[in-house]
Amino acid sequence: MARILLVSHEPEAAPAVVGEVLAARGLGVVVHTVLSTPGETDVNDPDPRGFDAVVAFGSFANAYDESARVWVAPEVELLQMIVSEDVPHLGVCFGGQLLAESLGGGVERSPASEQEIGLVAFEDIPRHGLPAGPWFTWHEDRIVHPDDIEVLSRSANAIQLLRHGRASGTQFHPEVDASLVGSWLSIGGDHVPDHTTPADVLGAVESNTEALRANCEHLMEWFLSDIAMIGS
Repeated sequence: MARILLVSHEPEAAPAVVGEVLAARGLGVVVHTVLSTPGETDVNDPDPRGFDAVVAFGSFANAYDESARVWVAPEVELLQMIVSEDVPHLGVCFGGQLLAESLGGGVERSPASEQEIGLVAFEDIPRHGLPAGPWFTWHEDRIVHPDDIEVLSRSANAIQLLRHGRASGTQFHPEVDASLVGSWLSIGGDHVPDHTTPADVLGAVESNTEALRANCEHLMEWFLSDIAMIGS
């Protein structure tokens, strides 16, 4: 049975629908939480080389904040090893940003009018077979494109999907359902930009539950089959 390492940076950054999709496929998962206890960090991730793939999720932290670098910097180094060792990897939002940094790119603050919290769609024609949308996104920062990395899709305001060999990253959150988004809004509702409201954000997710789940299933099928080559 294939085993997948799921890295949650905080308990609230749960695997959610991604974890459900993996379980439905009969895959074994191990969840490692970096900030499971307030004020403490656990950067001793299980060795990714002992797994068939790694999926790293989001965070309320900003990758460039000095207060977070104590655990961000080791994860970037780990990602460099993951890439060099050809371990299949999917970085989700913050996880995708750290992947970009590990590949020579970076993370920058988005202008206030371009911060995406809500539903987005790819503005380009997908060449990877994934639906153009809807996808849920929640980010104040965005990926700075690393040189020589394949950008697979963008929205109007940000890179949304990139790939380098067997490493891939998203700026969107395929894992969300209404319960998870509701918990984020209760914790970080003050981060919702002026061009939308918490009620609108949650309402859009609730109205598109089936489409978002179906798109998550498409993304994970793409990752498992095309990148991780599990079950192919």
